[in-house]
Amino acid sequence: MQRSTWPLLDGRTRPLKMKEWGDLAVMDPDAGKQPRRRGFLAAEKDWLHIDAGSTLENPIVTLYAGDDPGAGSGWDEVEEITVISTTGFLALCDSGYEPLRKENLATAGVGPYLVRVHASDRSSDGKKPRFLIQVIPGERTGAEPEPPSSTIEKAAGPLLVRTSFEQPDEWARLLQALEGGSEHYESITVIGNRAYAGFTADQIQARIGRDDEGWPNSTLVLIADEGALASAEFPLLAVNNLPDDDDDAFRITLAAAGSFVVNMELANTSFGGWGCGVDADGVYREEHY
Repeated sequence: MQRSTWPLLDGRTRPLKMKEWGDLAVMDPDAGKQPRRRGFLAAEKDWLHIDAGSTLENPIVTLYAGDDPGAGSGWDEVEEITVISTTGFLALCDSGYEPLRKENLATAGVGPYLVRVHASDRSSDGKKPRFLIQVIPGERTGAEPEPPSSTIEKAAGPLLVRTSFEQPDEWARLLQALEGGSEHYESITVIGNRAYAGFTADQIQARIGRDDEGWPNSTLVLIADEGALASAEFPLLAVNNLPDDDDDAFRITLAAAGSFVVNMELANTSFGGWGCGVDADGVYREEHY
């Protein structure tokens, strides 16, 4: 693709009304990346995939490139992620990876870019989804930084992922209780990597690896977030990662999590069935085997 005449985007563009519905990408169209993960944002070198949601209306997109203007207000969702450009070229593309604008968003050439995506009405029937995409050059130290890991862990089976790092004593007590518990916790893989600080459930699910047929390595995720570590019961956030399942997440105490994990692995009960058994405060506490 001839790109030498493409100008750098300078600041903000007027809203772009898409002609067709579909997901968006900020990428080098020649990179040949094929996304295989889920989540609002998913990144690789020279490529970022943006989930446009479930509405069938054509989206309206506004672009920004250059110095960090700060996050905007009045949006339903605001998320950001780092993209590494190895070619010095990034363009807004449609779901078929065809450029929508002949403007280069990689204003600082090769290196890292913070991409902040604002969205509203991604899944509102009868409304056009709206996006503001900010592409901000990151610090350049001469060495190319590594992009975010595409998978949170290659371990199969249930995951316990720590996303809050402000309560080290509580986390230590949680691990002590886990290690001193029954064999029902043995199948859980604990992830305590600071790279996932502040991650939402969707962001964690987007990092879970999948096999060649798209089946996730881990179908059950427990999250030790700030809310979980703020209580002596450790009410972990339970997330169903089965494909095409839309069960709501719910909280479950660490004491009850062992029987939950075992029964889910044996397919004795459904995720949604456990979610229906929460107490008035939204936490599941019953222990049964």
